[in-house]
Amino acid sequence: MKIAVSIVTYNRLNFLKDLIIAIQNQTLKPDYIIVTNNSSNDGTEDWLKAQNDIKFITQENVGSSGGQYRSIKECMKTDADYFWIMDDDVIPEPDCLFQLSKEITKDRLIAPLRRTSNGEIFYNEPKSFNLSWPFKSIWNDIIDKEYLSKFENFVPAIGLTFEGPMFHRSLIEKVGMPEYDFFIHADDTEFMIKASKQGYHIGLIKSAILHRRLPAPDPRDEFTWKHYYIIRNLIAIDKLHGNFFVSKLRPYFYKYRWMNRTKSIEEKKVVKNAFKDGWNYKLDRKR
Repeated sequence: MKIAVSIVTYNRLNFLKDLIIAIQNQTLKPDYIIVTNNSSNDGTEDWLKAQNDIKFITQENVGSSGGQYRSIKECMKTDADYFWIMDDDVIPEPDCLFQLSKEITKDRLIAPLRRTSNGEIFYNEPKSFNLSWPFKSIWNDIIDKEYLSKFENFVPAIGLTFEGPMFHRSLIEKVGMPEYDFFIHADDTEFMIKASKQGYHIGLIKSAILHRRLPAPDPRDEFTWKHYYIIRNLIAIDKLHGNFFVSKLRPYFYKYRWMNRTKSIEEKKVVKNAFKDGWNYKLDRKR
């Protein structure tokens, strides 16, 4: 079994250094470490140039989605059987990759159990996706302590994020790449939907632990430039993957909800543009 580790980074050199050390110190050593640098300006490229066992690519800042796209594309150029992908703001336990390797199969898409910076389990993954009922969130039933306790090691949880998932290279051949143009937010959701449609068994491995270094952002917080992508991408997913009712009705539900949360004319313009662009989104961009 050959394994390629894929890391996407942007202006978090200290985090990246810690992560690389954690990867190099895994009890099961990966065969490749590939870093996609989204044009960091904090010395990341100079540091990467000084490393001997890391392959890196510097590209324009195309967000986490464009970074994951490029990094996985580079993994596909290797002879690795399995890919382990992540951003730069996580730290795996020393045996994390080994524990994943014991559970991985060609028809599985698995990820470590994540913990917060204070050591608590991070309950964030939904058990399923709601693509049939328009007046509820796309993320169904977030896992909790009781749900986790029902399973010995493999915990079904369809909504994994790009924080440590592992899969066989053949998944990319069947499912395709992550959506390049999402920039940020929900690119992992769209990818997991495609994998679930292809029959992959998706879930967490309790014995594999990965630590998050930053608090989870709450989209209900102060309105920022990121909200354009949050709104647009969720609407795009509904249009691309929802049933008739979800694709026609839930985008308007999102638009109504976010318009009510805006506090200025400029914010309302952002919501309107995000709605329009999400409604017209197409997965036809080739790179």
